[in-house]
Amino acid sequence: MTNGNDLPEIAHAEGSLAYASDGRRFIDLMMGFGAVFLGHTHPRITRRLQEQASKVWLSGRLPTAPAAEAEARIEELLPPELKPGGLYSTGSEVAEFALRLAVHHNGRREFVGFARSMHGKSALSASLCWDNAPIRIDRAHIVPFVDQISEDEILVRLASLLKGGRIAALFVEPIQGSNGGHEASNGFYDRVITLCRENGTCSVFDEILTGLYRTGRTFYVDHLDTRPDFLLFAKSMGNGFPVSSLAIPKDFHIGPETLPGSTFSGNPLAAAAAAATLGVMRDLALAEHVAAIERTVRDVFADRESEQVTLRGRGALWILELGPGINMLHALGAIRASGVLVSSHGRHVRLTPAATIELGLLREACGKIVGALASAYA
Repeated sequence: MTNGNDLPEIAHAEGSLAYASDGRRFIDLMMGFGAVFLGHTHPRITRRLQEQASKVWLSGRLPTAPAAEAEARIEELLPPELKPGGLYSTGSEVAEFALRLAVHHNGRREFVGFARSMHGKSALSASLCWDNAPIRIDRAHIVPFVDQISEDEILVRLASLLKGGRIAALFVEPIQGSNGGHEASNGFYDRVITLCRENGTCSVFDEILTGLYRTGRTFYVDHLDTRPDFLLFAKSMGNGFPVSSLAIPKDFHIGPETLPGSTFSGNPLAAAAAAATLGVMRDLALAEHVAAIERTVRDVFADRESEQVTLRGRGALWILELGPGINMLHALGAIRASGVLVSSHGRHVRLTPAATIELGLLREACGKIVGALASAYA
């Protein structure tokens, strides 16, 4: 039996395959926690990074052609009422910037998030959603999500919080990637955005994981009838190279008092990676690829769901919640021993395949997971 600490040292990877230094081959359904959405070492993106690496890496936030190209590609993707808000390095960084922008916009100093969402690991972003955050900030309010109480109860609590005129921004992770894939209804999200608008609170949809075709459409909010004030996106926009961004209302002004930028934000290497990645995304029929991934995952796991295995998600984002009858450590070890890489959190196994994965390879990997789980019943 393989134990849960037998982690492979990855030497190289290509497409949806990763190879350990000891020669083992893995089908990668982790893909850098979902960041490598177009497959490892994609040739167009690799060439663009190599070219940029021979020119300039860091410009002190002075303008560069790659940054202008990346922002232009981002603007092509956005809803008409939003505009690019700049390039950053990580999801946490762009979430923190959104917090500062909201405070500057409405002059308020308190925030709301849903329990066990993930908006980053800074002191404030963690306080938005985790009771056990190392530093709890009293201006961050946590509201239970749909895994704990009903949508109607949540809306009542939100209305009470927002009507006081103290809340600068409400953060929403539409599919909770670190909390079992829990997801509210479209009508709920539309009502949340409307409540925010009625009370002068900025609505911030964190699409760091769900954005850029992960759920089929360009953004998760494209499924909704209303649009939030801010969109956050990162992870897949550099295909594994650290880069993030946000979209903001067209009438928002980013002044120096919002503290925009940082040492590495918008650096030419990251901008080149983003421009190349978004260019490849534009040229691929990603909605069709992602729809085929969803059909394959549902087909493999449809007859395997039970009181011990629950499947949640959509597109290329899936969570398996494992019941107490499955030995979690054994399950993870068995999945890895079968030649498949996944990520996990608590009793959840997360699958974030590349949009470019061959469907036969995906079906093979999912079948191996089914077999590994069957071997892990306590």
